[in-house]
Amino acid sequence: MSVRTWLEESARALSKPAEVNLGDGDWPHHPMSLADGYCGLAVLFARLGDSAPRWRETAHEHLAAAASTRRPSTENLFDGLPSLGFAARSIARAEGDYRGVLARIDPHVLRLAENALVSEETRLSASAPGARMACYDATSGLTGVGRYLLACGEPARPVLHRVLEYLVRLTYPVRVHGHRVPGWWTPDPSLLADPVGHPNGHLNLGMAHGIAGPLALLAVCHRQGVVVEGQPAAMRRIATWLLARRGTDEHGPYWPALVPLEHEVARAVDLVPPSRIAWCYGAPGVARAVQLAACALGEPAWAEEARTTLRAAFRRPRARWGIKDASLCHGSAGVLHATALVLGRDADVLPELCDHLLSQRDRHTVVTVPPNRPGFLDGAAGTLLALHEHLAPEPPAASLPWDAALVLR
Repeated sequence: MSVRTWLEESARALSKPAEVNLGDGDWPHHPMSLADGYCGLAVLFARLGDSAPRWRETAHEHLAAAASTRRPSTENLFDGLPSLGFAARSIARAEGDYRGVLARIDPHVLRLAENALVSEETRLSASAPGARMACYDATSGLTGVGRYLLACGEPARPVLHRVLEYLVRLTYPVRVHGHRVPGWWTPDPSLLADPVGHPNGHLNLGMAHGIAGPLALLAVCHRQGVVVEGQPAAMRRIATWLLARRGTDEHGPYWPALVPLEHEVARAVDLVPPSRIAWCYGAPGVARAVQLAACALGEPAWAEEARTTLRAAFRRPRARWGIKDASLCHGSAGVLHATALVLGRDADVLPELCDHLLSQRDRHTVVTVPPNRPGFLDGAAGTLLALHEHLAPEPPAASLPWDAALVLR
């Protein structure tokens, strides 16, 4: 079976919402979710519809299935009404598409952002250190919601400006245990980045939960002419910090997943091991964030350093890449897509990454058994989107491209 035929059959297996099992994965999925529900599938079929229009109605059916369910208790870009709005904007191709739906969703997303901003603005005004990743990050926090607000245009600008001002303030230094450190220092656990606890907190570098996500949003907004006071300086603080926090081993420079407070104070980054290679953590996501900032501010040296660090990651033995599945979040699909953006579509490593993705299909996006993870971040929808982009890189027709959810553009 050819790759294109396999992609087509995999998509067909996911085409009917009523036949998509959202409950067979390692954890239950929510229907109104971009991460793992119908919203992510709607985005997939909208993108496939750019080259095969028959899929556009399928995209609408998945959007309708998502809209017919109750909202989850926690909402962010990847869950609830922001997910529904993102999917609708990804499907829209003409002025006025889904205007009525978006007129109901967008005010809710604005209130969601304002509520999150109030608590963080209060903390910052009190000069209290300790940013919570779920408040600022790309998956659960204001970075992801901010990317959606950018797509909403002028009506959302006042709140988006507040989001950007908050991210600028997040780069101001704070004092923690007597030391002056960047303002995104967090006492939070390091989640999946590192199984070892850090009792003094850490500084997270990742695209999903770390400072690379805010840098990417600040850069994307800057390139679209949405700029607040201090934004260029904040981007410089983050980008230069990221470039200075690379370790070095026999393969070249690398980014760790995070820097514990004690290592930040001692500037002992080489004592922290390289991150796995993924969108969520590691060189592909961080390099793209630095590249976006470099393009926005006219710093070609940053972009070259980002490319150099990403190339070095692939010089490590494949067993140390840490790519265990075919997902967008932490698997070969996200690595394939982010690497193509950073290094270009002719990068030598792309065929190997595509082969790795396809080698995982029997465990993830298969057509012989029902896929048990149909979603965007960790399942079939995201895997097929990255593969489609690799095989058919025509420009997306949507005003909100699917990879904007990853803050990759």
